[in-house]
Amino acid sequence: MLLIIVTAILPALLLGWWIYRKDSLRPEPLKQLYRAFLFGVGSAFVSLLISTLMGLMGLMVYDLGSYTGAVSTALFAAALPEEVAKLTMLWLFLRKNPYYDEYFDGIVYAACVGLGFAATENVLYLLQSEDWVMTGLIRGITAVPAHFAIACAMGYFYSKRHFGDNSRLTAVCVLAVPIIIHWVYDALAFSESINPAVSVVINILFILLIWRVYSSTMRRIGNLQQLDRARMTPPPVPGAPPTITPPPLPGSDKNNNTPLA
Repeated sequence: MLLIIVTAILPALLLGWWIYRKDSLRPEPLKQLYRAFLFGVGSAFVSLLISTLMGLMGLMVYDLGSYTGAVSTALFAAALPEEVAKLTMLWLFLRKNPYYDEYFDGIVYAACVGLGFAATENVLYLLQSEDWVMTGLIRGITAVPAHFAIACAMGYFYSKRHFGDNSRLTAVCVLAVPIIIHWVYDALAFSESINPAVSVVINILFILLIWRVYSSTMRRIGNLQQLDRARMTPPPVPGAPPTITPPPLPGSDKNNNTPLA
């Protein structure tokens, strides 16, 4: 049992460590990251509650026997309740958090919430699997990184909105973009076993989606880090002379002004 739990949560912990190392400008307190992770664990149960309510209203769909059913199931049974739950817990965590003072913090905390959800979901999957080793390996390189990347997208738009981008498009993207990415991801995953004749095509699309989400995540991380560096760079002092680099001496190395032999 202990080995299964460790296998389930290890990919989430590794990705959490990675995003913590990326936050090199002003790292967040580890205690806050642990709290965000626990909020993510709580989001798994909030998602279950939302799914139950959707089922009582007749909105829940479970049909993996056709492509239409796979697409519907991916939206109503996975993407919609899970991303709403994660955004709810992220908002509860950040709404009065004094440590949330940089753009990149939004990605860091959203990633920790997403990884808390992913770790909890992974534990449940592995406990129910007959071959938990293979299930843990496959989900460790697909589902857990997917939750991480989707959470980074949520954190990106959340920070843009929080730090002054009041456009309606950004407000919609905070939830819509994670839902759409999650929806497409699960629709492809659920469709893979329906028809073996097209499973190769679906797997290629699946891999392309993972790569696209990864590259988009890295770009968003870089964008917010640049914004934070710009905010922390002090403005020039009024009246101070501009800094001018003198030209290199004739016959010298321009990097260190050392005369060349």
